[in-house]
Amino acid sequence: MGWSRPGIFRYLPHATLVPRPQLPVTLASLPPGARVVDVGAGGRRLIPSVVTVDFIVAPGVNVAGDIHKLPLLDDSVDCVICTGTLEHVRHPETAVRELRRILKPGGIVHIDTPFMQAYHPDPTDYWRFTLDGLKLLCSEFEEIDAGVHIGPTCGVVWIVREWMNSWSANRILSNLLLVPTAIVTAPFRYLDYFLVGRPRGHHAAAALYFRGRKPARRTGD
Repeated sequence: MGWSRPGIFRYLPHATLVPRPQLPVTLASLPPGARVVDVGAGGRRLIPSVVTVDFIVAPGVNVAGDIHKLPLLDDSVDCVICTGTLEHVRHPETAVRELRRILKPGGIVHIDTPFMQAYHPDPTDYWRFTLDGLKLLCSEFEEIDAGVHIGPTCGVVWIVREWMNSWSANRILSNLLLVPTAIVTAPFRYLDYFLVGRPRGHHAAAALYFRGRKPARRTGD
């Protein structure tokens, strides 16, 4: 998911930033040679050996398939990454069960999902998740860590930009409103360097993350 930003958005300051990236933390925790699968990779390649999965055949996609029924074997990977994807799928509970199915016992899952974000179809946009909701969605994993991925100020900036962009369906007029708004609001994003670690930072966060472990099988299972 998320191959590129459409239209004029690609020339504007991005609505968000990530003060404390969590993906590097997850990747650094893996043993050498770990098999990593990125589901909904959106054209990125986190490490050279990653297996990228997306719903379309495209350059850089190793496996094309439906997240609700991944074409990967049970217990076959050491780490599953799924970021900025679950809001775009019809049945996120089914998708998370698939992530768990392909993960080896003791393997690591890394998921991030939106909370306070504007509508962004890719090709659709269905869901938003609170931190409680994300933890519930991932309740079959043992939680390692969870919290704010993109802070509350970025959420406000994104919503204000889309609010301004909503005033007119005329592309020229909407761009005339959007461009100065994007430029003026961009510096405020840096307030999130102070807010992402606050106890209530998740109350209006733009996005949240969950890092967990698939429980090891008990003897006799």
